[in-house]
Amino acid sequence: MSAENREIDEKRVEPDRTAEPMIDGDDIEIIGDMAKKLAKEEDPVSEAAEKKQKRTKKVGSKRLAELLDKKNEMLLKMEKQLAQTEQLLEIKENKILRLAAEFENYKKRTRREWELHLKKANAVLLGDILGVLDDFDRAFAASDGAGDHFYSGIRMIHTQLMDILKRAGLSEIEAEGRLFDPQYHEAMGNAESDQLEEGHVLHVVQKGYMINDLLLRPARVIVVKETSKDEPAEKGLENN
Repeated sequence: MSAENREIDEKRVEPDRTAEPMIDGDDIEIIGDMAKKLAKEEDPVSEAAEKKQKRTKKVGSKRLAELLDKKNEMLLKMEKQLAQTEQLLEIKENKILRLAAEFENYKKRTRREWELHLKKANAVLLGDILGVLDDFDRAFAASDGAGDHFYSGIRMIHTQLMDILKRAGLSEIEAEGRLFDPQYHEAMGNAESDQLEEGHVLHVVQKGYMINDLLLRPARVIVVKETSKDEPAEKGLENN
């Protein structure tokens, strides 16, 4: 082969390096980004992982919502139970207060009944003793031996007995000289009087007694009546 032909062949085989384009830094970055994007699009494992992650987030959100709903339901139930408990406590408190008031009224009623029972019991006993007191009064009225020792001894016994009965609640009803009161006085007759006005008690026939605030026996009395206006004229005619 001639030298001329060999030179032509070398020129045909050897590439023309002067015409090859140059790649700068920006092109390399763009190419890298494209490669990553292609790798991401073409990588089925990464896509499945992303879907799984989304599913997990969705399931977690749903689960969280269910838990919140359940918590709210429990709170509402607890509030309802609390309201019912408060209502029950209020009912029981009112019941306790009512029972306490009823018990207090029961104690007061029992105390009044017991006191009344004692009064009645004492009234029966003292009622039997009134006859003895009447005998004392009649004996003193009929006796004229005020200076006699026996009379003084009986008077002392009477005084001691009255002191004992007064401590038991016995008291004498005041009647003589007072205005007639049908609640405590029993009229046995009428009489005229120059010293007392009409309707007043002139004389006590039998003493009356009280035991505490209970009437044991009314006082039997003579009441002053109105003076007749015709009597002076009649007396004048009689004198003539």
